[in-house]
Amino acid sequence: MLARNFSRRVFLRLPTYSASEKLNWLIGFTRIGLFSITYILTGSLDLFRGSLIVEERAIACDVLVLALGSRANDFGTLGVAQHCHFIDSQIQAEAFNATLRAKVTRAVVQDEALRVAIVGGGATGVELAAELSHLLEIASNYGDPAVRGRLELTLLESGSRLLSAFPPAISASTEELLRKIGFQVQTGKRVTAAASEGLTCDDGSAVPADLMVWAAGVKAPDFLTGIDGLETNRSHQVIVRPTLQAIEEDRIFALGDCASLQLPESDRPLPPTAQVATQQAMHLARHLPRWLKGERLPDFGFRDYGSLVSLGDYNAFGTLGRYGLFRGGFIQGRFAQFSHAMLYRRHQQALHGLPKATMLWLAERINGIVQPRIRMS
Repeated sequence: MLARNFSRRVFLRLPTYSASEKLNWLIGFTRIGLFSITYILTGSLDLFRGSLIVEERAIACDVLVLALGSRANDFGTLGVAQHCHFIDSQIQAEAFNATLRAKVTRAVVQDEALRVAIVGGGATGVELAAELSHLLEIASNYGDPAVRGRLELTLLESGSRLLSAFPPAISASTEELLRKIGFQVQTGKRVTAAASEGLTCDDGSAVPADLMVWAAGVKAPDFLTGIDGLETNRSHQVIVRPTLQAIEEDRIFALGDCASLQLPESDRPLPPTAQVATQQAMHLARHLPRWLKGERLPDFGFRDYGSLVSLGDYNAFGTLGRYGLFRGGFIQGRFAQFSHAMLYRRHQQALHGLPKATMLWLAERINGIVQPRIRMS
């Protein structure tokens, strides 16, 4: 949460992950005198291996901007929270990685199969599936060539096809590739329960699994629904006007994954993507200072520049959106992989600046030469 008053004080709520990135970014502004910062640590902080509770208190501000992101939405499905892994944060990803290494090692030692199920056929689930398969192919070079063959991989999607936000041609190509590398792809399967031995679907079928990952849908933090004056939807997202202001409160703004905005020319809300969040942040950063001086706040307009999905070293696909020289086009292969990599480098540059982003790229290149691509211990 970010608020601004006349003394230019920023109030930042730190979640349980990526706090260090936000701290480094904001500390840079304090050094040149643009802001002073008040840190509000709330709730259970796994980052510090403990729990910190801050007493309730009031903080005066002129404007409140909610940019809280999202987390995976289990839709209240029985057993998912207890038995499935989530990969919303670095901590969760590292926990999944540690569990995966342990189970792969056990499968090798005991000469048994390892069954992995991924729930969710969106970009997160599909990209995870491809990376998981590729990493285990690499692992087969570390002592047991048959380790990839022991892996039983299943990808479940409740919709009629994978990557529903992409054109059907990309969905079909992605499904074909995943089947080729060994995945059982099951569409039209809605998971109704999870247990230690696997998943149960709405048609009564069972999917045995030793390791389960939930990557189906997102929701905003639950506490937003309990804040007076905020209108939220079923996913706890704050419903905002085209100006990004809350429905009932002009001084509260929301953007990114925690906001739900349906533009007048659209029949559905904007998707919770990085492209939408970035454009909303740039819009608000440009116009909020003027609004504080009494000028009119213009409506937000989204420009769709397309989407990319990477299947690791296997392939990549992309659509070019409605803007640009080749609008409406379709790309795949090396050019799409290069575009995906450049998009990530642009994100690093936006966070750290060009010099540090360049150093990070060089460090990754050096580590790729002197270190193995995976670690099994």
